[in-house]
Amino acid sequence: MTTSSNLLWAALAIGAVTGMRSMLSPALVSRALSERDDLDGAGEAAQLLTSDSAQTFLPVLAAGEMLGDKMPFAPDRTIVPSMMFRALSGGVSAAALAGVRREPMLVPALIGATAALIAAKIGLTLRKPYQPRPLVNAALGLAEEGLALTVGRAGLRQALNDQRGGR
Repeated sequence: MTTSSNLLWAALAIGAVTGMRSMLSPALVSRALSERDDLDGAGEAAQLLTSDSAQTFLPVLAAGEMLGDKMPFAPDRTIVPSMMFRALSGGVSAAALAGVRREPMLVPALIGATAALIAAKIGLTLRKPYQPRPLVNAALGLAEEGLALTVGRAGLRQALNDQRGGR
């Protein structure tokens, strides 16, 4: 069985979003998948992201991360624990999309994880020069979140548009 190009592009998009905001991709995927009625047999990643706990806490965690990102004391997104979490988050989110499509999960998970790591480094490199200027840094953070939401929604459309199982 092969993996469709739509899913691979979606994995890349979801991974890039995770690099920008580590909790945003799982929150977006959780919400999108929770609206579907074809999750039986979709795999553990999809089950995890559509659990009641995930649907309750992921949006709160994503909102908290978006707020915290603007704070001057926010940790560097490329420290090892953050990078490990971003890779895991991007990989699980992409694997959940593959599971819903009943496609192999390994390659999308690897793409999602790798894209998260690369996007985290790029995002930090672009914003770091402006960290001493709080208002500029906050404005760039808001712009980054707008980009992340746009790319995330596009990735979900790419992965799920031809897989209509919604209610």
